[in-house]
Amino acid sequence: MQYNTLLLVTAFTSGISFLLVYRVAVLDENFKRLKRDLDLVSLSGKPKPAFSKPEELNNGILAGIVARGQQTRASVRRTKREEVQQGCRLHSFMQLSANAAKQPFVRGNITVIPWTVAVQQGAAISSEGNKILIQQNGFYMVYGQVLFLSPGAIMGHIVRSSGSQTSQKSFDLLRCLQEMPQTNSANTCYTAGLVKLDQRDELELVIPDRPQAQVSMDADSTFFGIMQLT
Repeated sequence: MQYNTLLLVTAFTSGISFLLVYRVAVLDENFKRLKRDLDLVSLSGKPKPAFSKPEELNNGILAGIVARGQQTRASVRRTKREEVQQGCRLHSFMQLSANAAKQPFVRGNITVIPWTVAVQQGAAISSEGNKILIQQNGFYMVYGQVLFLSPGAIMGHIVRSSGSQTSQKSFDLLRCLQEMPQTNSANTCYTAGLVKLDQRDELELVIPDRPQAQVSMDADSTFFGIMQLT
């Protein structure tokens, strides 16, 4: 009786062992088949997954973040550069040149040079008659040059400012004096300065107390200009 029971247990154990060996063999065969399929996919030229390992995935995400950061910085720099260029384009300037078709004329105790617009840009500055008109508050660079031809005297000019209202008194912004030689009398008098001007201010370059002033009317010798800074 015990012998028969032992034989049954031995047979059952052998069957279980055989079944386990069979399952292991099947799994091994399936694994080898899967490996062969992957190798065939690789040889066929089909792309593998972009990220096969966690560290490769992290590196790819980091590379994407860096690339977007570089694009953002480049966009910011481009925007700032365009703003600077646009700001420069919007700054106004004007230069008046002596009008060679006319001659200086006397008004009271001053000699007035007739001007013509040589170059102009922007809406912050305009001209009317022989005056420069300010359309925007701000700081401006004002300059003026006159080539005097009067012998043996001290010649000069002033740049004066006045408000648009007739009741507002004018005042001098810039002044230039030049001693003239007795012979070959030709001397330039140049002045320039930074000034704060308000909207509706009027600028004028005049020659005071010299009714007989002789002036070169060449555009490269006698001129009056202004540049907007802010």
